[in-house]
Amino acid sequence: MSKFIAIIILSSCILPSCTMLYAYSIVLATEYDGNIVIKNEKNVLSYLENVVENCGDYSIKAFDRKAISYKLKKQPGYIHGFYVIYADDETYHTISFSATSKWATSRGAWAMDTNTDIASYIDYLEGNNIWEVKEILTDNGIDMQLTINNILSKARSKTTYYFRSKINKNNHHDTCYTALYETLVENE
Repeated sequence: MSKFIAIIILSSCILPSCTMLYAYSIVLATEYDGNIVIKNEKNVLSYLENVVENCGDYSIKAFDRKAISYKLKKQPGYIHGFYVIYADDETYHTISFSATSKWATSRGAWAMDTNTDIASYIDYLEGNNIWEVKEILTDNGIDMQLTINNILSKARSKTTYYFRSKINKNNHHDTCYTALYETLVENE
């Protein structure tokens, strides 16, 4: 019980509204297991290494969406960023930086095809877009090789996930959104 009270107190200090307190409690209450993300990160890195070796067979786009729930309003500071990597055979995978525990600060890991990334992207493709997915446009497109190399470097650096990284930027602390912008390289 004291752990639950500490979560509520901590959440009320770091979240700006009752809506966000409710939303964050939903995230804390989910059955998400960060150990799965940690165990799968080596598969993500292997996939990305293959993409770098065969860059001509792939393309990449970046997107943002509501971070917590498709039922809540999209708000600055609560936006999730993810990549979609497309293969020539018309398959694709989502890639994003993720927390690995239910706390504001935790180990971070790169995840592939998370349920919410896939569901939000499919809704976007079908025109439903309840997650308010939006492509992050660049003037010249995204440099696939440099971007993937940046993701691999960041993954190997063991960057920590920190819920407020966008506000209180520290070295080796990121959210999904700051990790995306620190790895994205625009074509020249």
